[in-house]
Amino acid sequence: MRLLLLSVCILLQQFAHAQSSNNPLIRLDKITIARDHYGVPHIFAPTDAEVAYGLAWAHAEDDFTTIQTLILTGKGKLATYMGKKGAPVDYVFGLLNTKATVEAQLSSLDPKFILLVKGYLAGLEAFAKAHPDKVLNKNVFPVSVEDYLATTVFSVAVFCGVDRALPKILNGSIAHLAGFTGEGSNTIAVHSSKSASGENMLVINAHQPIEGATAFYEAHVQSEEGWNILGGLFPGAPLLFHGVTPNLAWAHTVNFQDKIDVYQLQTDAAHPNAYKVDGEWLPLEKRRIKLSIKGIPFPIYKNAYTSIYGPTAVTPKGEYFSMRLPSLMDAGALQQWYAMNKATNFTEFKTAVAQNHLAMFNIMYADKFDTIFYISSGKMPYRNPDTSYHWNATLPGNTKATLWNTFKPLNEFPQYTNPKSGYLINMNHSPFLATAENENLNPKNFDPNDGYELYHDNRSKRAMDLINPLDKISYADLQRIKFDRQLPATILFPYGYTADSMFLVEENSYPTLAPLIKALKNWDHNAIAESNGALIYNLAYYEIPKIMEGRKNDKLTIKEAVATYQYIYDFLMKNYNRLNVSLGEVQRLVRGDENWPQGGMPDVLAAVMAEPYGAGQRKMNSGDAYIGFVRFPKDGSLPLIETVNTFGASSNKGDAHYADQRAMYQAQQLKKMTLDKNEVLKNAERIYNPQ
Repeated sequence: MRLLLLSVCILLQQFAHAQSSNNPLIRLDKITIARDHYGVPHIFAPTDAEVAYGLAWAHAEDDFTTIQTLILTGKGKLATYMGKKGAPVDYVFGLLNTKATVEAQLSSLDPKFILLVKGYLAGLEAFAKAHPDKVLNKNVFPVSVEDYLATTVFSVAVFCGVDRALPKILNGSIAHLAGFTGEGSNTIAVHSSKSASGENMLVINAHQPIEGATAFYEAHVQSEEGWNILGGLFPGAPLLFHGVTPNLAWAHTVNFQDKIDVYQLQTDAAHPNAYKVDGEWLPLEKRRIKLSIKGIPFPIYKNAYTSIYGPTAVTPKGEYFSMRLPSLMDAGALQQWYAMNKATNFTEFKTAVAQNHLAMFNIMYADKFDTIFYISSGKMPYRNPDTSYHWNATLPGNTKATLWNTFKPLNEFPQYTNPKSGYLINMNHSPFLATAENENLNPKNFDPNDGYELYHDNRSKRAMDLINPLDKISYADLQRIKFDRQLPATILFPYGYTADSMFLVEENSYPTLAPLIKALKNWDHNAIAESNGALIYNLAYYEIPKIMEGRKNDKLTIKEAVATYQYIYDFLMKNYNRLNVSLGEVQRLVRGDENWPQGGMPDVLAAVMAEPYGAGQRKMNSGDAYIGFVRFPKDGSLPLIETVNTFGASSNKGDAHYADQRAMYQAQQLKKMTLDKNEVLKNAERIYNPQ
């Protein structure tokens, strides 16, 4: 009886806490976190909200600092932790005013989704109370649903182009926002008719930063309310962005439709704080953004403006430009992902996608019911078809003819279901080059103002070269294709101009540079770590854009190619005192105090982007990140899943899982994962409750 009363008291205390903080009922003893051999958390609980609580707790154990920086972003308080480095982000957050969008739309969002978010936030706050020494500063907690969702709207808006448009408006006075860049990705769906084993298969392959706010974290969540998915999410997310459920799987890649419009307003000195639209002077809304910056004892105030077109900034010359983004008008992106997480078949999944809250991303899909599907989705407006308006350039902000307010439904986006070819691919290239040539969609049947890509990139061209000769695609073929590091025979240089001149320089005319010129000409286009030719090309890849700045659709001259070889010669002699240096000697994978040779380069299927690191080296900062292979057995049993992440489950230096997947990742090997709760619990390394 005493134990029963004690249990009732505990339950009543939890219920009282939940009600007082307007959170769903969270029963800590019902939430199970099972860490597998690689430290990946598998969270089990009766309700979705309780699972979200457990996910928050587990992720906070592994990367609490990054999660807190995102919370601070949603409050416009990042600079209170990061100092001057965070101030530009706080300014942009205030300028975009995403919290106003959330407050206007919050009541229209699905109550079940709001419960999920509240459960997640309750988990973060509970972790903070249990570990006060890990809290960054007093501005992090408490965090409201409005603050949290405002961060999501802000993040998607930055993905959609704010980080490129705004610095141009401000004449380069702020740089790209750290941690919010879209780096690409690969995905391939294979139908059972094309599969050697008769199984539907899917490749999930994110190309993202390998550390920080948009580095993928792997988790498995399962509730008794039908939520069961394993895959990848970003720090601070209450659900998964792409992954696999018992019945279906999907992957995202970044697409490049025209997701942002920039307008120049008509202003003059005789009408201060006003702009002219269709002959009428309208007031320019002005707000003051308060920036609290660590290390500065007083707040700094910056002006932010809003026109009928959207958030507005002023150039040093006093010109006003407005940005208009569909992503700033919709607070429901996470709600759509939640519906995708919960879908059990293609009909439900497509209904979730049709919510059209998510302003970008290609979606590649496969399921156990013999369906594969691809859509280049987004939130695309109906723009004025008048050809005098150039939607990919600066637009006149003095007429409502350029002002749009309505959006296209799902059936107006490029999409494929079960093509006869039996496969679909996307490597951030054109949705009109997604499958066999005779089945590809015609871009002329879609609105040119949407700005869809019309080209192959090196990854998609190479993938097609590897797929087309195959009558059937085996699982081994799929892995070989995804892990490929070779550029196609004809390299598509990615900056809008050609660099063929690098291969046309006559080595006999330049004896000092001849070893470099010969090595590049003899290079097999394979970006393996041991290759000297790959290093020469890679160094040229990063140097040529500096030479060609502002000369899009131009050709690198022979003189400029020679100058590039001279740069490479000087770089290698200065740092290595020899020319036969391999790619892996320069390009490193770094984790903590250790680093290793790293193969790959931009725009190969196993892509690697790198930044300067120390003296004469480059450090991988993004590229081939979370990787998943999914097969749906013909007998209808649970999908077969193999994955690998760049480093490990934990971002805490010294943790056992800080870099325990690193060797597998570099060897292009995979670990087996499962959605089977019994199997997870049977083999778990550690099982506990979040308390």
